[in-house]
Amino acid sequence: MENLYLTFNEMHIQRNLESGLMTRPANDSGESPTGMIDALAKMSLLAQGDRARITPVGNGGSSQIYRVELGWGTICVKRALPRIRFTGDGTLPSVRSSVEYEWLKLARAIVGDAVPDVLGEQPGLFAMEYLDPDRHTSWASLLEKGDINPSTAAEIGRMLGRIHAATANNFAVAQRFATDRIFYAARVEPLLLATAEAQPLVAARLRQLAMNTERSKLALVHGDVSPNNFLIGPKGPVLLDAECAWYGDPAFDVALCLSHLLVACVLHPQWRDYYLTCYTAFCAAYTQRVTWEMPEQTDERAALLLPALVLAHACGRVPLDSMPRDGDSERVAGPARRLLLDPVVRLGAVREAWRHALSPA
Repeated sequence: MENLYLTFNEMHIQRNLESGLMTRPANDSGESPTGMIDALAKMSLLAQGDRARITPVGNGGSSQIYRVELGWGTICVKRALPRIRFTGDGTLPSVRSSVEYEWLKLARAIVGDAVPDVLGEQPGLFAMEYLDPDRHTSWASLLEKGDINPSTAAEIGRMLGRIHAATANNFAVAQRFATDRIFYAARVEPLLLATAEAQPLVAARLRQLAMNTERSKLALVHGDVSPNNFLIGPKGPVLLDAECAWYGDPAFDVALCLSHLLVACVLHPQWRDYYLTCYTAFCAAYTQRVTWEMPEQTDERAALLLPALVLAHACGRVPLDSMPRDGDSERVAGPARRLLLDPVVRLGAVREAWRHALSPA
């Protein structure tokens, strides 16, 4: 898609075009960045007469991402889409943009550069610092290429633990992130309940785990701790995409992150032991930050939830992009079902069960 150029004053001409008071040239593409320009001005990021270069750089299942070049520098703008893929009815309120903005602001105060700096917010969108792709690489991309660094996993475990510890048992944060409806629609329903519909053998277990997760209110949860949402840059890992942020069970974040490492063991068996080393490093670093309860309690809930989230990657409503073949799905689903039917209550035991399940006979 071409770059979109518009100045603050040209915005008024664009509005006239849209209302029919002026005629659009025949070769006009019809792209209208008017709302973006309005928002930038209201956030005091664009002064009258300034020129903005707006480049779409991403369009995922729930949002649009733009690189915006201004006279004083480059920023990133994220705008929530009115419909989101993989949810039951396809809709989620655009207020999730504000939820993400608030999570980033709070997490920035806790872990600094491990999350992007936010610059301003308007209904349905917000602006944040731009992370140059020449200096930041997706953790998922590194893992898939065999660039598997346990110290990165440990940094992520420490960072996540710091956020959970700093927000645990905090009534004000709990009120601020009482986003149960969003979390249910974006996480509980498509990951756990949809998987229960597809997997009747373990349906009762999955529904019980969903209920237990919804009832736990302990700390601020990111909700989508996936390797795809980490950029590894010169200052270490940076966590993005907190649209599902919710005050709930921190074990969910732990289990979701580890579920991706277990799936990677199946998809890239030649690096299985390296992924499991990352798993161990993450758990060790995270456990050191658990202060809101006995570490064994968080560990147990994460261990019980972990195979359910692994199974969801294969059979739920949010398919894993890196799992293209039916055979891959069943190779992931089989060991996960067995752990749901015969659960273990420690993350270390899940790791060893997974290693054993994937070892050659």
